[in-house]
Amino acid sequence: MTGVQTCALPISVIYSSRTGNTQKVAEHLAEALGASCHSVKDTAGVAEGADLCIGTWIDRGTADAAAKKYIESLRGRRVFIYGTLGAEPDSEHAEKCIANIRALFDPSNEILGAILVQGAIDPMLIEMFKSMPKDNVHAFTEENAARYAAAASHPDEADFAQVIAAAKEALA
Repeated sequence: MTGVQTCALPISVIYSSRTGNTQKVAEHLAEALGASCHSVKDTAGVAEGADLCIGTWIDRGTADAAAKKYIESLRGRRVFIYGTLGAEPDSEHAEKCIANIRALFDPSNEILGAILVQGAIDPMLIEMFKSMPKDNVHAFTEENAARYAAAASHPDEADFAQVIAAAKEALA
């Protein structure tokens, strides 16, 4: 046999999801990558040494508690970060969320890239926002109500395509 044969590392897509937004993204991503897909609560089938795509929903500006616990346990892995949030994905808030998630990883991990896409906001949270004082950033205002309504149709096919393209580029 001539030449050198290379073998790509397996890929595992991991997700934490509260309302199903991040799970939908994970399932589309796993299918596009030919990867296994696992809830952050059941990672027993993740291949040792596999590249990881780790998805989270945003809770108070960072990964949710279950994703955070998993992320903080990782050592020496190559990781692509993805997630869903109610805010605009190109907002300053989204940038801060990505920075906060990156900071959770042990330095022995290699972060290959990160992307957040919009996701529908949990209706229970919207109800909670309605009782907040108007000076709270999450208070139910006309402007916020419009943002909540716009987020309700996400993640959509365009969001899935964005995450898939970013992951493929990062993992190449």
